[in-house]
Amino acid sequence: MPQTHPCLRFLLFFSVILSADAAQAQDQLGMRLERYSGIYSAGINPANTAFTPHNWEVSLFNADLFIENSYAYLRNTSLQNALRNTDKIVSVTDTSAENPSARDAILQDFANPTRPMHAVIQTRVAGPGFSFRFGDNHTVGLTTAFRTHFSSYRIPEFFAYRNISDLPRNQAINVPSVGLSGMSWAEIGLHYSHLQEVGDLQMAWGVSPKLLLGYEGFYVRAQSNFDYTQKPGDTLAFGSGRWEYAFTTGNTTDNAEDVSVKRQGMGMAFDLGVSWAMPSGDDDGSYRWRAGVSLVDAGWVRFRNTARKHRVVFDTAITVSGTQFPGRDNVDDILQDVSQAFMGDSSASFLGNAFSMALPTALSLQFDAQVIPMVYVGAVLVQRTPFSKNALKRPATLAVVPRFEHKWFSASLPVVVNDWRSVRIGAAARIAWLYLGTDNLNSFFTKNKLSGADFYIGLKINGFQFKAREKGYRLNKERGSRSNGPNRKKIKCYTF
Repeated sequence: MPQTHPCLRFLLFFSVILSADAAQAQDQLGMRLERYSGIYSAGINPANTAFTPHNWEVSLFNADLFIENSYAYLRNTSLQNALRNTDKIVSVTDTSAENPSARDAILQDFANPTRPMHAVIQTRVAGPGFSFRFGDNHTVGLTTAFRTHFSSYRIPEFFAYRNISDLPRNQAINVPSVGLSGMSWAEIGLHYSHLQEVGDLQMAWGVSPKLLLGYEGFYVRAQSNFDYTQKPGDTLAFGSGRWEYAFTTGNTTDNAEDVSVKRQGMGMAFDLGVSWAMPSGDDDGSYRWRAGVSLVDAGWVRFRNTARKHRVVFDTAITVSGTQFPGRDNVDDILQDVSQAFMGDSSASFLGNAFSMALPTALSLQFDAQVIPMVYVGAVLVQRTPFSKNALKRPATLAVVPRFEHKWFSASLPVVVNDWRSVRIGAAARIAWLYLGTDNLNSFFTKNKLSGADFYIGLKINGFQFKAREKGYRLNKERGSRSNGPNRKKIKCYTF
């Protein structure tokens, strides 16, 4: 069986493994949509904090993880079973008729795609944050978070493992364009929302500007199709190519003691949203319905100095061999070898010591309606909207979220269409100030194809010392006039 050239195999696996799923617990629907979400609700629409019943809150901690891919999976296992038995995970490539897997092994297999593949990993760990209302119509806040994101979309079927592990020799193959990107960064965000009346409706707008501290970043992109031929031995032939890649170099060292979390870039971003609500007339200040539109994660990070950006462009046939790439310890030396091999000049590919990356920007639409008191049904659309060719890309989400909501308890069951590919059932609950949830409940309890997971948690406290406010959303039918502001009565401290 012909074998893939080690260099190509490394590049292909590098592109898939790094992107083999990084994304924050998709959109954490169970802790974003309810009225008591407070500062958490700003993550999907900054205007929503204007409708929060309490006057202040402090977020102590929240974290989320989202992993999903259509490249590889674990056979017949659940997430908790796989985590308990990591020592039993065996790749199908390490088994054969002569070397079968153990009876209780968890097999890691590869998909046979019939459409472009994708891989996303998102994580977020948020530190202290707060929101505070002054007057009847103004809410201010602060958020902090550390995030990582790796993503690759529209990975051509050519890159499926079973294809690249058995490429023919001396046969030209047209390789489709493909790219992947990843970044880790910290956010320090301010928040403001304003509530006002428009006819019989309440309207709010909100904005959350953020300072971004970039720690690591990279992208790799084949900007056009290219021809590839695997020759005998360690020789490869390329018909043409237009490749661009950039990465941070602050931790590209062989000395583990020199590796550390260090800021290598800075940037700015913002979330912006508008919401409208029809008051229900109840004393609890609830609404009959609420609708909103928002733009989230609009911004970028610029990496400077400890960064490299390269572009390799050639339009004629190029043949390279392993002898042109001697073992190197220094990253810049390796990149010079690549430039020399493909462009005939060791410095021709170098574009500079800086590059920019855009955040995983998305446009979101939300609608929430009260069915009966304390029972709501929400609908959410989150569509990725990359602002640049080097942008991180988040999953697209369409969800319907029925929920029961009380000031000391809530429960919801999101039904989620993930990336227009699959339907998932989630579950989330809030007990007093503790949120727990997932948008992929099946991964925890069903032994099936495990290709991703999703989980989030949040802990906060909210106001219980402020005076009651008798003004409300409700229409004053007896007087034939509206009150001037939201009903935010005193919420007493929970008794355990």
